[in-house]
Order: sequence, then structure tokens, then C-alpha cells
Amino acid sequence: MANTLSPVFEPIFKRVTGFSLPNQEVMDAPYEFYEQIEALERVLTDSAQTTVRLVTNPEKMVISESLRAHAYLSLYNVATDLVIANRIIPEQVSDPFFARWKEMQQRYRQEIQENFQPLPIKEVPLYSEELCGLAALERLKETLYGDEDPTQVYYRETTLRVVQQLEDYYLEVYLPNIPKEQIYLHKTGDELNIRIGNHRRNLVLPQALAALQPAGAKLEDDHLRIQFTADTSINSAA
Repeated sequence: MANTLSPVFEPIFKRVTGFSLPNQEVMDAPYEFYEQIEALERVLTDSAQTTVRLVTNPEKMVISESLRAHAYLSLYNVATDLVIANRIIPEQVSDPFFARWKEMQQRYRQEIQENFQPLPIKEVPLYSEELCGLAALERLKETLYGDEDPTQVYYRETTLRVVQQLEDYYLEVYLPNIPKEQIYLHKTGDELNIRIGNHRRNLVLPQALAALQPAGAKLEDDHLRIQFTADTSINSAA
């Protein structure tokens, strides 16, 4: 477009502004940038290529933040394949000073198991020294993975799927540990806006859903299940 119009507008444009029209390479740069962003998004949301491993501690606030992070990652269609519980006091520590701490950790370790299931969970002990240097990192690697391949996907988490039942469709979004009252939904055209607190995602709906109307939403087993129907009398999501 720039090369086509330049011969016509270049003399006028340059006389008025004092500089020349951008060339085709400059005009194409934004489109190439958006194409690169789209390619990056495809990589980040492909659970066969990209997964997240959450590191948490057996402490109330840290567990809550990790659960929230898991939900937000799912909102943006980024899968989690492993949870690492860090700084676990080893069983062989018998000093009375740590007795209460170990007791609390045991309770929170159980909470981690319950709250993050079915994700696999690995534990890392509280080491007696700071992990610095290659030798320490090698020790951590042996503790976490042993002879396993650390690049494997430990759990294939489905964060988004479309299910058809008779004439209706259901969009299922995996939002673990998020109360329904914190979720806001709004459909505009072929986009569904999902908002949780300050986090928002504008989801471009697949063709099967774009022409339908949302008829309700409910949480089932940590999945937000949004019903879409062809009933034109319905104009808002629950």
C-alpha cells in the first residue's frame, strides 16, 4: 500500500511535514510483530510444548497464592504439570525447637495434596545450607527427578474444551479453587470476557459458539461450565 501511494502523495506529504512517507518495510513491521505474538501464544498454550511447574511452601499464605496462580494460568490456557512443595523439614530433624513447625508443616503438606490434586506433587527438603553453585543444583536435581527425564510432561492438564450435548454447547474452563461469585462473564459478538478480580481474558469463541447465546454458567469439579444455546430470547450469561 505504501509503495502504491507514495508516488502520488510523497511530494505533498514531504512538503507539508518535512519528511518522507514510511517505506513498505516499515509499514509491514506491525503485522510481522502481531504474527510473532500469535506464534508465541500458540507455543505457550500448547501443553505438549509448554507447561508450568508451581513451587510452593507448606505455609497458609504461600499455598493460597500458589492456588491463585494455578487458576490464573488456567484462565489464560496455560497448563500446569507439576507442583513442588519446597522447604520441607526432614524427618530426621528431632530438635524440640522444630517440633511445632514440623507439626504445622504436616497439616499444610496434606492441604497441598488435597488442593492441587490430580497434579503430581514432589517435595524438596529444607537444606542445612543455601543452594549455591552447580554442585548444589545437581543435588537438587537428584532430589527432584532422580533418573527421570525432567523435560517430560508429568500431567496433561486440559484448561479449555468445548462439549456438545444435543443442540446445546458447553464451554468448560478449568478454574481450580475459584468461587463462582468471584467470576464475571460477558459476551460481546464472538468474544467472551472472563474476569476474576483484576485478571481478565477476552476469549475469541470458536465458530460453533460465536453465533449462540450464553444461557447460564456453573462450577463443576473446578470447571466453569458455560452453556450456549440457539435460543434468541436469552441475551445474557448467568
